[in-house]
Amino acid sequence: IDTLGNATDFGDLTQGRWQSGGISSETRGVITGGALSGDVQVNTMDYVTIATTGNATDFGDLTTTRRGVAGVSNLTRGVTAGSTNAMDYITIATTGDAIDFGDLTISRIHLASVSSLTRGVFAGGGSSDSMDYITIDTTGNAADFGDLTVARYAPAGVSSYFRGCFGGGNTSTDVNTIDYITIDTLGDAIDFGDLTVARPYSSGVQA
Repeated sequence: IDTLGNATDFGDLTQGRWQSGGISSETRGVITGGALSGDVQVNTMDYVTIATTGNATDFGDLTTTRRGVAGVSNLTRGVTAGSTNAMDYITIATTGDAIDFGDLTISRIHLASVSSLTRGVFAGGGSSDSMDYITIDTTGNAADFGDLTVARYAPAGVSSYFRGCFGGGNTSTDVNTIDYITIDTLGDAIDFGDLTVARPYSSGVQA
């Protein structure tokens, strides 16, 4: 992340798929759910050790098959949401099947997410402008956080531990909108600026 340049091959997932989500600690990354060709949903979770290249290893299973998902974490626990209104959680350092966390305020697919060390926020998805939040350390249903400036699906989320940004997505056409929120303060999103190109289905990383 600290140096510019082309990407290098890291390894392979246990199965080729798209529309997966991701959660991570400082040492391990977990890829959750997704779809095979023909949009066949899977409940697969894979993990990698971020500091070493190599193929992914099976972590366990989500509580249900799902695609178009997003994930949040506090570096210890990871929560996956989307495709249904259900949220699952795992302890990132230990492999095993996911456990039910609670429900989103509405069921939606192709949503984005950002998180601080205490709170996770899920935004957009489907035709929604809704943002939901959870306290990652405690299980339970999500609560309303506020609204995006534009209702859209398939935006991307990126964050520091204080501010989250949601960029791009699609309404009836692709959009270049970027919104931002202060993660620990409830309220509607505020315009941040524009992407260089209007596009959905992007993703972001955090240093």
